[in-house]
Amino acid sequence: MSKKVALVENNLILSSRIVASLKALGYEVKTVQRWKSLSELLGEFSPDIVMINLEGIEGVEVLKKLREMDSQIPVVAYCGHKNIQLQEEARNLGANLVVPNSAVATQLSEVLSMLSSTF
Repeated sequence: MSKKVALVENNLILSSRIVASLKALGYEVKTVQRWKSLSELLGEFSPDIVMINLEGIEGVEVLKKLREMDSQIPVVAYCGHKNIQLQEEARNLGANLVVPNSAVATQLSEVLSMLSSTF
């Protein structure tokens, strides 16, 4: 049984790239764009990992609400590498791993390995 990833991403190009990479790594992936969609998805999909683009629509809010609902699910949050304030906010809100967009787009296997080493 493959691991499941819920991806919160509203950039269609980046979303397609991430989904293709995750599927190539053997993950089952569902993509949503907003909290409402993620909260509905969580009930039926039960992801092992949630990935959130912090710069997307409601990115930080999604992380905040997710942590209020489930403090245990592993979360990879990502944003531009120069957005230090947003990275810090994500850490404070409980993201397990905060990485730059470029790492998610090009080094996803390494990112997921880093996530599993935090548990």
